[in-house]
Amino acid sequence: MVLPARIRVGGLYPLPAAHAPVTPATVETVAGLLRRHRGRVLALTGAGVSVPSGIPDYRGPRGTYRVHGGYRPILHHELVSQHASRQRYWARSFFGIRPAFRAEPNAAHRAFARLEASGHLAGLITQNVDGLHTQAGSQRVLELHGTLRRVACLGCGHTSDRDRFQLRLEALNPRWARFSAEMARAGEEPARRPDGDVDLPPELRYEDFRYPMCTRCHTGHYMPTVVFFGGNVADAVRAQSLDMVDQAQSLLVCGTSLATFSAFRLVKHAHDAGKEVLIASFGQTRGDPYATAKLDVLAEELLPLVAQELDR
Repeated sequence: MVLPARIRVGGLYPLPAAHAPVTPATVETVAGLLRRHRGRVLALTGAGVSVPSGIPDYRGPRGTYRVHGGYRPILHHELVSQHASRQRYWARSFFGIRPAFRAEPNAAHRAFARLEASGHLAGLITQNVDGLHTQAGSQRVLELHGTLRRVACLGCGHTSDRDRFQLRLEALNPRWARFSAEMARAGEEPARRPDGDVDLPPELRYEDFRYPMCTRCHTGHYMPTVVFFGGNVADAVRAQSLDMVDQAQSLLVCGTSLATFSAFRLVKHAHDAGKEVLIASFGQTRGDPYATAKLDVLAEELLPLVAQELDR
């Protein structure tokens, strides 16, 4: 199946053989930006920041698109309109969500929280849906693509906690719940994908999986409060993200190839407004032509040293 250009998935950029080591000069490049624009630096983060927490990404060195070339995620219009697609999504998420929620913030998440608490960082926009920035202590976080921790009815808009929704899935699918418990006792789990997705164990079939209807309107279907491929960022969120860029004096981009337009446009918007844009991300990114400086480094190695330098 050939997807329309506006919802083409993949978008792999070349990766160098190895990331550059973090040097004192590298640390000073980022620390200098944060000093010059103290309190007016906005961070923009992506999946690369959460990889050290055990959450897979799509486009990194071990990303799903690179390791599994034929992988195709669920698209927004499929989840909205197709029963079979909803079965596939919720069946895979049934196994994948608990490991995703067990993930803990890593050194990069904690460093961003320190930089905000010390007054160097104005706030943070993240493409990640895992909630780890907030869990690490960051206060001013905009989740550009939403969060996996809630679900919403497509009909009436009723929302529910994802953990509570998981209990409903278990009640409707007792055989799957037993299988999941057996795997947990054996210390096993299916191969994980980004966004709480997994490879389904061969013993189970999508066609047998049941999912609940909305508890309020009783006719609507639930979906996670995240932006799926082919979906759109809500107008209010898009407006808030652009306003945050407008209020900042510079943009610090970490752990993202900026392949999604919703993130890329923020970099271009900052560049077009004459703001300083520093990209610290391993490999080529879509925003490189608009960057004031580019560092081929890993966020978890760089950011803690930057926070430590600024704490002196």
